[in-house]
Amino acid sequence: MTPANPQKPAILLGIETSGDTCAVGLSREGRPLLEIAANIRNIHSRELAPFVALALEKASLETRDISALVLSAGPGSFTGLRIGYSFAKGLAHALAAPIIEVPTLDVWAYHGGARKAAIVPLIDARRGEVFCAVYRWKQGRMVQESDYTRLPIAELNGFIPEKALLSGSDAARLFPELQPHLPRGAALLQPAPLSPPLWALLALGFEKYRDGRFADTQSCEPLYMRTFQGAT
Repeated sequence: MTPANPQKPAILLGIETSGDTCAVGLSREGRPLLEIAANIRNIHSRELAPFVALALEKASLETRDISALVLSAGPGSFTGLRIGYSFAKGLAHALAAPIIEVPTLDVWAYHGGARKAAIVPLIDARRGEVFCAVYRWKQGRMVQESDYTRLPIAELNGFIPEKALLSGSDAARLFPELQPHLPRGAALLQPAPLSPPLWALLALGFEKYRDGRFADTQSCEPLYMRTFQGAT
């Protein structure tokens, strides 16, 4: 799918439901406008639509102004991701607007900005495992150097480069448990926001928007990276 009117300023709606936080944000031509978020569990299905309506009202915009929807694609909470995708697909269909998927690990890696060290975002996969990937900044661009991976915490030392910076709220929360399994010089990237930052989601989404990298609205699915084992 291509943008409905490429002459209009690109207004992107970002949707973050991969964890406990329910958040939406808006950007215009890649510049953040505002975001609305609540870090409360199990409110996604109830508050997502009102959050979008409130964000549009505060930005003096209407739903028809939305050029594309940018989804935090996971991995993360099965329930949260399903709610986010279901809502986005319905809205995208109603607006004839494209969907852009941004893996949540990419968002956590991007929020720290350009660094010399490798950046390794971590998301809690439960049962003593984490989702992770390795990124580096090269010539002003973030480059992914590994596949998206699910690993036991005990095996991180063989995956994470020395002196890497660990990114994400789960990395901060789990850091005492992670430390014995980290390579020399690995450290926590500070500050660690409570949820994947909307500005980073929207910035990465705008890159894909400019390149025309849109998801198939009918068939796109979250990046689960594991077999369903009950709602989280």
